[in-house]
Amino acid sequence: MSKGDASYIKQMNRRILIEHILKEKSLSRSDLSRRTGLNKATVSVQINELIQEEIVVEQKVGESVTLGRKPILLEMNDQAGYSIGIDIDDTVIRGVFLDFKGNPFHHICLPITNNNFETIINEIEIHLLPLINKFNKKHKPRGLIGVCVGIHGIINNDSQIIFTPKHHWSNVHAKERLEETFHTPVFIDNNANLSAYGEHVYFENISDLFCITLFSGIGLGIINNFSIYRGFQGFAGEVGHMIIDPNGPTCACGNHGCWELYASEKELLHKLSNHFPEKIHNSSPAELLEHPSFAEPFDHYLSSLSYGLNNIINIFNPQRIVLNGALINKNPNVVEEIKNKLHSKINNYEEIRISQLGESACAMGGAAFVLKDYFNLQTLDFLSYEYFTSD
Repeated sequence: MSKGDASYIKQMNRRILIEHILKEKSLSRSDLSRRTGLNKATVSVQINELIQEEIVVEQKVGESVTLGRKPILLEMNDQAGYSIGIDIDDTVIRGVFLDFKGNPFHHICLPITNNNFETIINEIEIHLLPLINKFNKKHKPRGLIGVCVGIHGIINNDSQIIFTPKHHWSNVHAKERLEETFHTPVFIDNNANLSAYGEHVYFENISDLFCITLFSGIGLGIINNFSIYRGFQGFAGEVGHMIIDPNGPTCACGNHGCWELYASEKELLHKLSNHFPEKIHNSSPAELLEHPSFAEPFDHYLSSLSYGLNNIINIFNPQRIVLNGALINKNPNVVEEIKNKLHSKINNYEEIRISQLGESACAMGGAAFVLKDYFNLQTLDFLSYEYFTSD
């Protein structure tokens, strides 16, 4: 066996062990050997290295199933390092910090008062640098391992921001600039891709998952074979600009009658505010949907939403679909109304549900993506940690 082959196998075994420790929260060396199929000597050598690197810790004593010494359980060291996910939305910047167990231990939310690219990047740098200095002292030896920024627009495979309909950025680069500032790898991706990945890691660890974001526009994130599907150059998922009425109004993308002009929540609220300004400003999303005045326009909105959803289902045949929007997330019963509007006999899917992460999905998915890349994992599964289980 060549040194290259041996190195590859060693890295593969390391990845497999980390994936299992993350998924199960804590395992003994014997458990790892049984579950991975690796012999005990290989497990022991790899685990000793991970302990020396302070990535894994011997955390607690488990209950022995037989007489004799109780096994030592292994866990990821949540104090060893952390990642950051950033979501640059229409009017706010959201940030989430994740430790090595995927626990979101810090959140930020900053208003956007100026759409200028330089202004927004400066705001991110100004607010993050003090926090990075603070948390680097608490998370040792790794500290910050990477940052992932979600953009509501078109991003190519080189992390270049090609176009953002809301902020009107064209062909700008943030990756190199932020890497120089933060001294860590930086990833730039589409917000819907990261939202889908967040749902996948924390709630739906399946190979085929679609996430449709409905807030300021409409985006589609696709998980295929446990990875984000980006298409040929990274432009996959721009379903908000699928034309459903060629004679409709002009969209920021240049086309007419795009789906998001009819089915994004921003457009719904804009139309409602023209007719019911007092109710819009003084009501919560749940109260809006319960008010009789909104029954007809909201039903029309759901019909528009179902038109595009029908097309997506027929084209891709997804296993599960997650709908993520402020109004829908507060009103899970709406999902049944949407299903009832999908009349096609060839529609086929397993489940449609609302988002579990809501507005945090993009930032959570971005921070989780950094962890996956840092540990060179094929899958990342935090389902057993139950960070979002309500009391």
